[in-house]
Amino acid sequence: MLRDLILNFAILSVYLFFVSPFFIRDERSAKPTWKYKLTVGAVFGLLGIILLFFSITFNSNAPLNMRGIALMMASYFGGPLGAFAELIVVYIGRFLKEGSINPLQMAIGISAAIGTGYLFGRFKHYWTRWVIGSLFLLNYYYFALWLSNQITLETVWSYIISQACYSLFIAAFLYYLIHNHHNKKRIAQMEQDMISMLRMQPGLTFRIQRKHGTYYYNLAEGQLLKHLGLLPSMLFNKSFAETSLFQDDFADFLDNNYARFSSDETVSLETTMAGTAVHVTLQPVIQNGQLIDIIGNAIDITNLQKRKEADASNRAKSQFLAQMSHEIRTPINAIVGLNYILQQSRLDDQQRGYIDKIITAAKSLLTIVNDILDFSKIEAGKVVLEKVEFDLYEVLHNVSNMMSFKANEKGLRFHFFVHPDVPQMLVGDPFRVLQIVLNLANNAIKFTSQGQITISVNQIVERDQTSVLSFNVRDTGIGMNEEQLGSLFKEFTQADMTTTRKFGGTGLGLIISKNLAELMGGKIEVESKDGHGSSFTFKAPFTIAAAPAMAAQEVNPQLTFLRVLIICDDSQMQQVLRSQLEQFQFIVSNVNNGEDALQSIAHGGIYDLIFLDWRLDGADVLRLADTIHETFTSPSQSILLISAYHESELKMAVQSNSIVKALLHPISQSQLYDEIITLFRPHFSTNRSTSDYSIQFASLKDAAVLLVEDNEINQLVAKELLREVGIEADVASNGEIAVRYAAERRYDAILMDLQMPVMDGYEATKTIRQSANGKTIPIVAMTADAMKGVEDQVLSVGMNGYLTKPFDPIDLYSMLQRLLKQTREQASSAAALEAAAAKAEPHLDQASAIARLSGNSALYRQIIGLFINNHAFGLHLAREAFAAGDLKSAVLHVHTLKGVASNIGADQLAALMAKLQAALQAGDHAEASILQLEAELELQAVLLEASWIE
Repeated sequence: MLRDLILNFAILSVYLFFVSPFFIRDERSAKPTWKYKLTVGAVFGLLGIILLFFSITFNSNAPLNMRGIALMMASYFGGPLGAFAELIVVYIGRFLKEGSINPLQMAIGISAAIGTGYLFGRFKHYWTRWVIGSLFLLNYYYFALWLSNQITLETVWSYIISQACYSLFIAAFLYYLIHNHHNKKRIAQMEQDMISMLRMQPGLTFRIQRKHGTYYYNLAEGQLLKHLGLLPSMLFNKSFAETSLFQDDFADFLDNNYARFSSDETVSLETTMAGTAVHVTLQPVIQNGQLIDIIGNAIDITNLQKRKEADASNRAKSQFLAQMSHEIRTPINAIVGLNYILQQSRLDDQQRGYIDKIITAAKSLLTIVNDILDFSKIEAGKVVLEKVEFDLYEVLHNVSNMMSFKANEKGLRFHFFVHPDVPQMLVGDPFRVLQIVLNLANNAIKFTSQGQITISVNQIVERDQTSVLSFNVRDTGIGMNEEQLGSLFKEFTQADMTTTRKFGGTGLGLIISKNLAELMGGKIEVESKDGHGSSFTFKAPFTIAAAPAMAAQEVNPQLTFLRVLIICDDSQMQQVLRSQLEQFQFIVSNVNNGEDALQSIAHGGIYDLIFLDWRLDGADVLRLADTIHETFTSPSQSILLISAYHESELKMAVQSNSIVKALLHPISQSQLYDEIITLFRPHFSTNRSTSDYSIQFASLKDAAVLLVEDNEINQLVAKELLREVGIEADVASNGEIAVRYAAERRYDAILMDLQMPVMDGYEATKTIRQSANGKTIPIVAMTADAMKGVEDQVLSVGMNGYLTKPFDPIDLYSMLQRLLKQTREQASSAAALEAAAAKAEPHLDQASAIARLSGNSALYRQIIGLFINNHAFGLHLAREAFAAGDLKSAVLHVHTLKGVASNIGADQLAALMAKLQAALQAGDHAEASILQLEAELELQAVLLEASWIE
């Protein structure tokens, strides 16, 4: 019997194993058809017939066979129809075998099949189907047999238990087959998807295997293969010798690196593949510690190589531009400097004409150089915008001054309009704002032969201390058509290339302006019509800064309560001007026309200063000025013309005895104040003078300055500029001589050129800083190199400042004055500390610091030297950052000094730095100010003591 049981189970298992793959369906398969169900019934009916011949005898009246399991499998795959078809096939087979069928057993079988099929179709969960289906079929069928064949209940239970065990075992086996089938399909689908992805990738993925020393491809997919004109089938199972995909030495490369592959190391190389430059990454496939295959991925780097070549070309271009900048700026510096010197002498009209031509030529050349350099910086992404407070009116006034002269030369009317809502003080990059507006205005003047240029500034929106401003430049020039507008913002082009010959220029102005505007978070828009002029609008957001308010003590006491009358019918200009004058503590009145002005004066109105609108509607302005002038009795009273229209007639108006000067609107606060001071200077004494440099920079007189410059013309210019403020400078023509001079004499400051023969400025500065005399001498770089990064380089070698040639003399004087003031203050503090040093406690715990360095006193002296060289100005830098409102930088400088002080044993200084850092972070400005003073004294004491150690 055991043999029969095993045989039945084997028949079921083997039959199921071979048949089930044809009937297992995916979840996404279509609903099974009746043909499918009938086929299921026929196939599993055949299984039932086979099982009839291998019955197991428990009882002679009812032999046991496993055809009920065949019925359940037919129910699982085919539902009620499949079960019914299976039963019919079994009964046909039984009839053929036995010659007759018991009708009662047939009825029981049919009802059992239909019920089982229904239950298998009713429940979706796999195990629920089999458990409920088995319980129903076995109980129903065998209890029916028990009733009909009079077999014992014990035999029925034996049948039920046996078939139940077989059913569950077969169900588990079928479950395994189903999931195995699904997993195989999923794996096959994943492989197909992977092949599709590999086929779609832009590169080439291949798999190679070494057999008997020869390499074969067993996979090759990717768009690069198609690009090379090959198919995967052309490489599959082909050796390297049979294909021409890689160079001949590729197999040698694999052999030479085979040990690395065996160590599971990824290897990369650049080579060519059928003439295409590729980067290949090779990854070994290791199984059980053995190298099985090598998977490779190749990427076409032809474009990358071209880009590298282009980058190299750009770098070479940038270096060339830097050198060109230096070479061109050097003679420009001489031109500008010599011109300044000539301006200080007495010249006749012809000589002044020559100077004007020199200035024009120098400025034109400098503009071209700056345009090319700016474009190069923007192209390289090296333009960094400043974020500083600036006076917008001062920027616009500079535009007015520079552009009105050009407009007047061409006979154009130049009108400036600033809406009163526009904030005066902003945070941003004033130089770049000026550059953009100047570019737009310059183009407007260049391409306009008659009519007018109008510049207007309006505020589009103000929100959360941010103002979006619109700078509009409108002209009545030649205009542009649609085709010209399309090429407007391309580098080295103008709207019509024929205009380049007529109007000149590099064609870079607009593209530079556009890129700068976008860097600011803004944009440039243009509207134009051929023959009807153009309108360019620059829009950008700015942070609003606190409005400037001149403190009463800043205004000359003799000007306090100055009485001013504004005669202007332009309400916006009137409002702006009145606001500016009232900040000077002036008493301001305003009228809209000349008649009201005369009535005000006639009725006893006494005014020290009158602003008269040049474009006063319906009035003869010059006659009105004469009438008012005749009414005045005080010699200090003055009439100023104010105009937003920059016209040549203004020059003639100033020749009138009644008009003192003509001012262009808009005008900045400080410029307006200087104009008023200049007017009233003959009537009182004031120290506010910007023309006499020797007085303004008196502190520089007799300063010991070393000028290091190899160019003789630049030497002459710089010496003359320094002589203006009372400095007789020593001159060194290269860095080596400068080092010798600095060792022989103590200088207050050194002006250092960077590019010189024998020894350049960088090396000279490093050498000077290592000497005893040169550790604290202020050194200022002077160079014609305007490329980004030069400032960082000069600061990194120990220089204190940076001036770009050609520079404004005031910039030079101001920097020298600031640096000399710092060194003199430090020297004074050091002298006081030195006098008290003998009685004072030591400020450096040398023993503890050296102990922390494992007793290395030489290393300690080296650290002390670095401290003196690199951190002597640390607290000063923190103070400057704090004054500028940059709390983050201030805290960083203090924190750095705290750590360094602790390392050298300056415990008291470290403790003060810790307190100062805490005060800054807590926002306690009063406590921070006190601690800063204490820390400064302690720092000077530490520096003094450190200098003795070194």
